[in-house]
Amino acid sequence: MKTFALTLNFNCNYGYIVYDLQNKKASVMLAAQDAKAKIEEYLKKPVTMDIALGETIRDFKTVTVNPLENVEAFKAAMTRLWNSTGVRVEWSMPPGIAEHLLDSYTGGGLSALKA
Repeated sequence: MKTFALTLNFNCNYGYIVYDLQNKKASVMLAAQDAKAKIEEYLKKPVTMDIALGETIRDFKTVTVNPLENVEAFKAAMTRLWNSTGVRVEWSMPPGIAEHLLDSYTGGGLSALKA
């Protein structure tokens, strides 16, 4: 099964989203249930956006994508996720790295911060 995953950040609550290329479905792993629900709803609807599609970066075209149609549509829709849900995509952070870094820093992850 081929997948494409991205890290999500909602008010410093990290999670991730995995897009299954074969089944054209996305799984959202995020503890903040209200934000998770917003993402799941966002993915169900077509997303219209202006993107640079021309000879220069100043040539924009309005396109509408169905986020789960294919991985390219998914990626394009994820660039606008923040505007609709308040959830950021951390494009340069591999999924799971936030938890690993926190564990390394605190010596015990979230439980060490709560103590």
